[in-house]
Amino acid sequence: MTVLQLEGTRLEKKRISKPLVRYFLATIGVIFIVAMHYFQHNPGGSGLELSFNAAVWIPFSFAISFGLLEICRQQIWRYSRLTLLLFTCCVLLTLPIFYSNADAGAAFNRLFTLWAGFLFFVSLQQFVFTHQQRQRLLWFILIGVLIEAVFAWYQYLWIPAKNPIGYDTIANRPYGIFQQPNVMASFLATGLVIGTYLLARIPLYRGKWSWQHVTLLITPILTIPILVVLNSRTGWLGAIIGIVLMLPYLRRFAAKQAQRLWLLMITLGLCLAWNISSTENWSPKENSTSLESLRAIHFPQAYDMFTTKPLTGYGYGKFEAAYITQTALWHNEDPAQHAGVPSLDHPHNELLFWADEGGIVPLIGLLLAAFAVMVKIRKAPNGTQLALIGLFFPIVLHTQLEYPFYHSLVHWLIFIILIFWVDNLTTKYHRQSLSYVLGLKVFALIVPIFISSFMITTLYSGWQLTKFETTRPVNIEYLLKVNNPWSWKNRFDWDLQLTQLQLGISSNKPALIEDYIQWATEKAKTWPRPALYQNLILAYDALGNKEQASQIRDEALFLFPSLNFEQQNSEAKATSAAK
Repeated sequence: MTVLQLEGTRLEKKRISKPLVRYFLATIGVIFIVAMHYFQHNPGGSGLELSFNAAVWIPFSFAISFGLLEICRQQIWRYSRLTLLLFTCCVLLTLPIFYSNADAGAAFNRLFTLWAGFLFFVSLQQFVFTHQQRQRLLWFILIGVLIEAVFAWYQYLWIPAKNPIGYDTIANRPYGIFQQPNVMASFLATGLVIGTYLLARIPLYRGKWSWQHVTLLITPILTIPILVVLNSRTGWLGAIIGIVLMLPYLRRFAAKQAQRLWLLMITLGLCLAWNISSTENWSPKENSTSLESLRAIHFPQAYDMFTTKPLTGYGYGKFEAAYITQTALWHNEDPAQHAGVPSLDHPHNELLFWADEGGIVPLIGLLLAAFAVMVKIRKAPNGTQLALIGLFFPIVLHTQLEYPFYHSLVHWLIFIILIFWVDNLTTKYHRQSLSYVLGLKVFALIVPIFISSFMITTLYSGWQLTKFETTRPVNIEYLLKVNNPWSWKNRFDWDLQLTQLQLGISSNKPALIEDYIQWATEKAKTWPRPALYQNLILAYDALGNKEQASQIRDEALFLFPSLNFEQQNSEAKATSAAK
């Protein structure tokens, strides 16, 4: 018998590399257990203006990298029909950036996050998860929710008035790390629904309870009282409807004993909420128990904007300027119509936002994505469809009432994970062999390096800007230490130019004031904020140019008729908040 030695030769059978699934899951764990809870003082806002979002981007970039490296190691790309449909949707959402009316720079962050989300979805598909590993994705989300719930309890009951995170103990709406009650509420509601879903998926072996069952049963007690005191209609509706959608699934698949205990925990959570409301003199805010809201004003206005320019929209990155200008024109023509809401940079409805800026094409993309996911849910096993809808409901509802994906990157990642969860339950993956993967490998290695470097400098620059804004007397050295002005462009420019205006007024240097006027005049075209106009009026008054100051005041009153832009003393302190 002849024995051929093939090892070390070209005839040797290729071995499949060990998958990177453990490293991938570790990055997901870091996102929900560590990174999303990072706090650093900031003035509020959205996106990278909130420190925890910048922190989450770092492990998020590694998760994408591991997924792409898995393709390179196996030289196989796993995908489903949903992958191709979502790619088409992302293309449709990106197309308006090439319209002549688009501001590519202003819309870049949004589109970058969109495509990063798609790559994250592709990365999730590259791993053949075991049943336990797949459920671990939901467990990571739930652990993140429980950490935030515990933090919210501390904020509501025990945090001192003078605290290191600047929490407002008077308003006392325990928003956790998110700095926005509705974002916290939809996060907790999603966790409550996921906990219920997992309870039905974890069987009782010989009637024995595990730590997993205990954790899932504690979830309602930790989350429901906080949901109540948050005074968030979005959270209340998301939690109630999400749980109602989950009940048939729980009834069908959970053990009877688990069902009874779950109902008991829900009852205890509600009783605890009632007890807190009694002992802490809490009562729901009036606007939380009625349907009155500014949305009744800007929703119809945003819809009218879409019908005015349904084909091309007003241009990506231009919603705020287009909205305040268009509503001012309508109000001027018919004073019975509401004036625009000042500083509204998003219509608080994701469909309207993309439609107003990009017209019908991105709207079709969003509706196509929703339809594709609903078809996947429809194909799920009997008895699970409503539960799968319930998983999505709190976040989807929130996207139609505010903009959670811009406030919280974690919400976007949860949304992608849930889409993958549905796809993984209902699809057979296609496998495409790849022979050339060097370019993809280089890209996969560069992504985490570039994004991590950018986010670290973003956090450092935000820290320096905060020190500059809170230090008295003003120390310009902090501004000079900002090494990433791109991620803080509005805030950095505002601080720099405001300091220049104040210095020009206090030291009687007209050149500095004129520089501010030149900047503010140009800035107002894309960022029309009342404070910007207020300071512009102040600048012209300081130069003694009363006529120009009056013209700017008239323009400001045209855009913001409900605000007061009375003439100020030229020695007054310039407005220091970009509101």
